[in-house]
This record gives sequence, C-alpha cells and structure tokens, in this order.
Amino acid sequence: MLGWSPETFWKATAAEFEMTVEGLSGNVRGGPFISREEVRRAAAEHGVRPSLKANPKARTTGGGWP
Repeated sequence: MLGWSPETFWKATAAEFEMTVEGLSGNVRGGPFISREEVRRAAAEHGVRPSLKANPKARTTGGGWP
C-alpha cells in the first residue's frame, strides 16, 4: 500500500509515516504555520549563539548526551 521497502518502513519516523498515510488517503493538511524564510529571518535577527555543548557548566537531565 505504501510502496516502501521494509528498510524504509522501519527507518521512517512516526511523522513521515503519518504524512504518507495522509497523502495516500487524500487527507492532506495545510502547509506549515511558519515558512523557512521566516525561520531564517528570525535566526538572523537573533544572531549566532554559542552551543550548549560547548558550555562546561551545562548539565543534562534524563541521560541525554554527555
């Protein structure tokens, strides 16, 4: 029904699966509520910020990356 290989099926995220099923059923939602251009403009407006990974005082909770 999906036309996916087993490898693609098992690698797909829930969102990808949901979008595919919606597309096949003709039940497609509208576009994103914010465009890539708006995201780019907002990022440029706020400038470059240092990564939390580079901060020696940064701590993780719940076992994420060290």
